[in-house]
Amino acid sequence: MTLKEGGGSGAPLAGGLAPDLKPWQRIDWPGCVQARLYNDWGQYYARRLLYKKALECYGRARAVCQEEGARPTGISCVAPRPNMPLEMRHCYNPEEKTCRYRYVTLLKQAQCERSLAMPKQAWLTAVRAQEITHEQPEVYEDIILEQCDALYDDNRFEDNLCTLYSEANRFNSINNKQRLENRLTKTLTVFNHTVGDTLNWFFKRNFAMIQDIDRRRKTLAAFVPRPLWKDMKEQNKCDVQSVIDKPTVYLTPLEKARRRVCRNIFNYQYLGRSAKDVALLRELQDNSNFLNPHLRETTPFLRQFSAEQYKTVRKFLRMMHARNPLYNRNQLKGHGSQACERTLNRHLYRLEYQTRRDCFRILREVRQRRRERNIEQMTNYVEHIMSTYIDLKTHRILPWKFEFVNEIYNILALAHIDRCAVPTNVDFLNPKNRGLLYQLPAERIKDKTINFCGRNLYKDVQKDEARHNRINQKLDSLEDRLRHSRYSIERCYVLFEMARNHFIESRFDKCLTMARKAVYEARNCKSLIWRFNTIFLVCQVHATLNRFERLKESLTKASQLAEELKSPKLVAYLSICITVNDHDLGLRRMRYAEQNVRNKNHRNNEDSIHSLGSHSSHHKVLRITGNWSKSKDRDADSGSTSGILVSF
Repeated sequence: MTLKEGGGSGAPLAGGLAPDLKPWQRIDWPGCVQARLYNDWGQYYARRLLYKKALECYGRARAVCQEEGARPTGISCVAPRPNMPLEMRHCYNPEEKTCRYRYVTLLKQAQCERSLAMPKQAWLTAVRAQEITHEQPEVYEDIILEQCDALYDDNRFEDNLCTLYSEANRFNSINNKQRLENRLTKTLTVFNHTVGDTLNWFFKRNFAMIQDIDRRRKTLAAFVPRPLWKDMKEQNKCDVQSVIDKPTVYLTPLEKARRRVCRNIFNYQYLGRSAKDVALLRELQDNSNFLNPHLRETTPFLRQFSAEQYKTVRKFLRMMHARNPLYNRNQLKGHGSQACERTLNRHLYRLEYQTRRDCFRILREVRQRRRERNIEQMTNYVEHIMSTYIDLKTHRILPWKFEFVNEIYNILALAHIDRCAVPTNVDFLNPKNRGLLYQLPAERIKDKTINFCGRNLYKDVQKDEARHNRINQKLDSLEDRLRHSRYSIERCYVLFEMARNHFIESRFDKCLTMARKAVYEARNCKSLIWRFNTIFLVCQVHATLNRFERLKESLTKASQLAEELKSPKLVAYLSICITVNDHDLGLRRMRYAEQNVRNKNHRNNEDSIHSLGSHSSHHKVLRITGNWSKSKDRDADSGSTSGILVSF
């Protein structure tokens, strides 16, 4: 027994570090000793529920037995008695080129795999252990029992029962016979729970659904898929699409809540109070605090670890459901009986009464917030209540749901109309006061100059980013509500709120698009208040962009709606808006007229100057030509050409 060269399994590379090995791994142990050491470490990790490390140790133990250099040259230390024959004192099997006692490692590995919810792999491992032992009687019973446990965990109850009955006569040990009988009783109990008397009650109650599911299965089995390019060619689409667009399935809030309740009930039926831990484990997979995207080292490991743990728990839940289905547990508890129906009805009536009281409380709160004239807080409160409470109520619990929704949204619309009032002591002919008249949001333009020891500009940037994120999240939630809203007045409110958020973010094109859709929905539900609010929002957009002609048209429509609403204050307010807009429009026309006259006079002056310049140049040419002709005649008489050059 010597130390390994390089302090490990091999010498390190030049310039590299020696492998990180444990002290006992630095000694050149025989293969049998190394296998026993790895088995002990596997048991150590398994007792501490570190099953993955235990499987790794068991795998290394089997790999050591199969190495070429692991073949023992002397007497093995596994056989303790020296008076045994020499062929039995060697653990190495030359025919299979492996260790005779490898089945021990395989059995322990199968137990760890069952603990990790991998019953199929555990059964295959137990079968390999049986092939190695060649049905030796001293270990055969343990291997068969391990196979039965793996089949039971894999929900193969028929195969498990066949194995138990076929191998029962080969058991000689009294303890193993008792273990076999316990497994047999447990398997027969599973059959009583799954296909017993409770199955008849389940079929009677869900016969129509079972027929529908059977019809779908037969349709899918008879369906012959065609090549994708043929279907896309018939639909006049691109037949060379590398990534197929999968349609996104959107669930209604009521369906999401129903599935969440069913999942919680399922977990509580099989896990009891531990169901809260499973719910927490599910939420951690989407928690940004637990999976921080800025932590690049720990986040991938935590994401994989949480996903694997939740997957393992779900596998165990399926095993428990297959052994004792939910319909059997409900039937044993008395679900479906007359007493249970009476209890359910009493519970529903109690929920209906409590919901009625909550709705009256919500109405009082909404009216109070309207009197406070804080439109932002009121809008946030209505959005929170309607999306998290009212949308989850069925007509059995809230029979007058439409009337309540209509009342809430009408009060909110009236709160928006209450803002349309003329401020006192304000000169509206001053262009700086247009924002007060049209209820425009304040300008968010700030000074970005950097001064020493001045305010921190990065905090302002962070505040703006946080506000943008809040508005984008609100737009996403409103879009999801619009996808599942049933009532026209609710759709009108959602579209109006989306347009108002786009207006706050200065996205005027999207604001006008959403406003047109809101007007269409308001006409469907015959709501004059929401039509007025939407048209006045369009007026605010035109006033922000100084589109006076379009603003005049929108104010005219709003004034007609105000007359239909029979609101004198609203009519007076809109008449002032129309007067101010006509004044601005007249000023613009006068300015344009003056500009046109000024431009026309400027063009006339340019034309006159151009004409005068051309006339003077013509006279100059004639004078130069006359002088040149006279000098030419005079020089011709004298016979010299110098006079031409001078005169020219």
